[in-house]
Amino acid sequence: MPARLPNPAYEHAHLISRDLLDDIHAQLAAMLHPDHESIGWRHVHTMNAINAKLSEVAATIDQINNHNR
Repeated sequence: MPARLPNPAYEHAHLISRDLLDDIHAQLAAMLHPDHESIGWRHVHTMNAINAKLSEVAATIDQINNHNR
């Protein structure tokens, strides 16, 4: 039996990532804007936590892209 190629699985995972990015974009757009009167330090903490996680994802993608060049 011939080995299955990973391309379809990679394409599926790639599409899921793009869908997640679209969802993240929409969710961020729906969050309180910086000039909202009820912004508190917990909102700052939440945004910093989100940014830390997104930074890890961005670094991983950058590492993969640099490896594939």
